Amino acid sequence: GFLPFNPLLNHSLVSLQTVELYHHLFMRCPRLGVQPFLRGLCDLQGVRFKNNFGVQFSSAYDLYIRLTESVRLRVLISLDRTTPNWRLLNTCPPCQYEVEGEEPQPIRMMLAVDGNNSLKRFERRERRDDGTLLGPSRERPDVRIGGGDYFLQPSQVDLWDEPNWGKWVDWSPLEKADRNACTDRWSNLNEAKTAKSFGSFDVNGIFAGFCRHSFVLAFSDMIKTGEQSKYLLSLLYHFMSACRDDRKRRGFSEETMGSLGVGYDIACGMVDKIARSPLRQLAKDERLQMLIGLLHGYAHNRLCQLTFLMLYIYGAGIEDLEVCERFFSHSNALASVTRYMSKFRRRQTISSYAYHRDNFETYANLSKFIHSNYRQALRIISRSQETARTLRELGLLDAGKVIGFIDEERSYLESRNSVPEPDVLASSYYRALVKLSDCREKLRRARRTFKLYEMGESCVEGEESLYLSERQMVNELELEAKLLVDVQCLEERLGIRVDQRWCKGSEDWRKAEELVAMSIYQKSLDKLEGLIVARIFELSRMNISGTGYKMRQHIGHAMQKRSTTIRSALEKYNEAAAKLTPPRKLLHWDDVMNYTYLSEFDFLRDTRSDVCDKTWAKPAVREAMSELFKLIRAEEEINRLNMEIKRLITYMKEEEEYVSLVATSVQETNPSLAYQIRRYRDERRRYNVTHRRRLDSIRKLPGFTPTNARYFHAGVGLRRQSVHNHIEEGMVAEDNEDHEDDQEDDSDGDDQESELDDRAEAALAVANDNGL
Repeated sequence: GFLPFNPLLNHSLVSLQTVELYHHLFMRCPRLGVQPFLRGLCDLQGVRFKNNFGVQFSSAYDLYIRLTESVRLRVLISLDRTTPNWRLLNTCPPCQYEVEGEEPQPIRMMLAVDGNNSLKRFERRERRDDGTLLGPSRERPDVRIGGGDYFLQPSQVDLWDEPNWGKWVDWSPLEKADRNACTDRWSNLNEAKTAKSFGSFDVNGIFAGFCRHSFVLAFSDMIKTGEQSKYLLSLLYHFMSACRDDRKRRGFSEETMGSLGVGYDIACGMVDKIARSPLRQLAKDERLQMLIGLLHGYAHNRLCQLTFLMLYIYGAGIEDLEVCERFFSHSNALASVTRYMSKFRRRQTISSYAYHRDNFETYANLSKFIHSNYRQALRIISRSQETARTLRELGLLDAGKVIGFIDEERSYLESRNSVPEPDVLASSYYRALVKLSDCREKLRRARRTFKLYEMGESCVEGEESLYLSERQMVNELELEAKLLVDVQCLEERLGIRVDQRWCKGSEDWRKAEELVAMSIYQKSLDKLEGLIVARIFELSRMNISGTGYKMRQHIGHAMQKRSTTIRSALEKYNEAAAKLTPPRKLLHWDDVMNYTYLSEFDFLRDTRSDVCDKTWAKPAVREAMSELFKLIRAEEEINRLNMEIKRLITYMKEEEEYVSLVATSVQETNPSLAYQIRRYRDERRRYNVTHRRRLDSIRKLPGFTPTNARYFHAGVGLRRQSVHNHIEEGMVAEDNEDHEDDQEDDSDGDDQESELDDRAEAALAVANDNGL
């Protein structure tokens, strides 16, 4: 019952229960380091704290982690769960525990991926003679890797770096597509910038993938780089190839049922990268579909939203796919503890945290997630009559036609992505003529001034004044010659003779003037849009938990200054909008402050057609369309949740039965292993009674369809595991009876616990001013 501090001489020991207590406290509160815990124990026992206690306890804690990992491995071997990528393919019951006879979904599974730069790792280096920190590394050699099957290895990741694509067999390079309009808005799309990082950090963060219920799929370290495409490509390959191999191993059809939706904040910029990479064939076979989560959707232009935003994706439901941000908001607490750890211990800590969160937090909230989404979807569906009435009042009687407006809008936006070359040449020619005209006017004035000086009729006399006027005249002559060459070159490209040169007031001059005015207008709009982007992000930052008082004050002062800048940009925009023919819509301060999606700006940017006459461009129609799409997504969410409910109920039943049977089968030969198998079962089993009660309460929600009650019964899982002939039926029956007794004994306690949870949630809701 005690753990040693070192393998040889031990004058003191630490109890296993104490180390286990610290482990569970640390998993729940990652900010709790070893020293604060030990200082608290010393205070409790009246002992003076010594610095070597921390080193000794860390050694014992490493031994504890090693022991738990080896025991868990023996349990998994007994359960026949050591096939490659078993955890990756079975971590989430609602997503991955398929049931016989279920209807295929348009999107069979939804993932979320993103990078996080909080979990950096500081690299220990010697100080140079000049005092700088970036000297030779003084890291202690350690051949251990750590992280288990949660982490991808650097060799797996580096293979997907673009210079290494040539190492893949049967891959041929493709040309790059046109630059995406959103590329300039996201700094993590610019790999030339993200490749640079502080030299003092060995690891600049992690790139992570999750299912939509927040179960961890895989991590990869961003080693001496920023968030680059190789991390996304390696993670997708790791997951999709595992799914493909698993289907082959089980003898299933190679053709997938439904697409694989992957949410990424810069999905629009990764589509071309995936299509050009060696991943393109696998992505095509697995029907990969890139998506953008709702939180990041407002910072993308309208064309990106129509293509990738969850609201417009068939089969996406009401999922927001912002799982990564929720996980990172909790895991960021690890940063202060892991930043100075060794490579092995850092990975070990992150993977231990991920395992604990998957089994004791994410799994515990599964039924709460399903219940919340079901209730939200039913609430949206309850507004269907109101939405239908609004559509009828707008004359939109055909829902199919309303949905077709999205294709019409997308076609319009795609058609105006590039300015025709004749328009570009005409604008350049007009600007060159204006510059030439201004230059000749200045030259005329300079010649007149020079003549006055030369004739002595100027009121200012002197050789210096004469020289300056001559110098100005010569400069204007040289500039005129250069501008004349530019004008002649443009005339040659446009096919304009010298005697056909445009003059002020002509029809060609007027059209070109309108094009230039539109360009100035769009630049003013772009500047205003960029300021609004900064404002939206700053406002979202204002109330983030963990932001200190001084930081909030700093952001508040910056917002006041930024508002002044926005007002100035707004005035310039309105000035440019008024000069157009016909004048464009003028914006007011209240309108700009209420913009939540940047798509609102896209309808002000029309150039060659009047979008205001389109039915889908009218504000009332757009709002009604949004409600209609929310209604469609809510219906899809109900279908997906019904499938997930049946999967979860089937998983709970079959998992409990199978693990209990295995524990019973090894009880006589190895009681200790049987005990550990039951502990492994109880990690998730403890929450099953709560899950069943919450799922049953869904049937009492207002608007629930009684025919959907058939999904609230267990089916037969396609991944079902069974124990072979070495188990006697009597032992099985006895274990099942014990299991049923355990459930009956625990039910009263779970009901009381649920009542306390509900009271606590109600109190928190009141404290936070949230309505129940």
